[in-house]
Amino acid sequence: MTYQEDSDIKIFGGSHTDHDEDFLRQIEALDHHRHNGNFDKARQMGRKLYELVKEDSEHEKDIDPAFKEGKMPVKAGVLAMFATEAALNMYLPSTQLSAVAISELHRLLAKTASPVYDKIMESPAYSFYYLTIRKGGDDVAEEIGKAFAEHCRHEGEEKYIHYGKRIYEIVTEEVQKQIKLMDFAD
Repeated sequence: MTYQEDSDIKIFGGSHTDHDEDFLRQIEALDHHRHNGNFDKARQMGRKLYELVKEDSEHEKDIDPAFKEGKMPVKAGVLAMFATEAALNMYLPSTQLSAVAISELHRLLAKTASPVYDKIMESPAYSFYYLTIRKGGDDVAEEIGKAFAEHCRHEGEEKYIHYGKRIYEIVTEEVQKQIKLMDFAD
């Protein structure tokens, strides 16, 4: 084995001290949320959102029949789940709390053993909607509606754009309302 010059190799990364400080800040935040009741509230949030999902079937009579057929309920469910998770990540005080709420919601939904839930979780559309939000724009809900229409293979069709936009807006508004009612501590 021969020795070779490696002066052109650069190793990037923070120091161990930076990593340790970041880790300690995360542990501090976890401890803070445990002691002020935010973790319990986040779990309650997940349970409340689960109850709202169950109650949502009452609103089906208001839905255009075209959106009740074929794969449309799954496509709408995917968007609703994405909107729920996005809103929790955007509006809860920390990603740690959103992870707790999302985990509780999924735990309860998985217990229902619903084939629709399984199809929602298998859908690649999450990435599609995530990229739409990352792209941004003046009207994110409108862009999500366009992405929904495209995902449904009805690109540019106003009826589908409007339906996707409304799903996103209604879910986001409801999550924001529930977060406000939970009154998370700072």
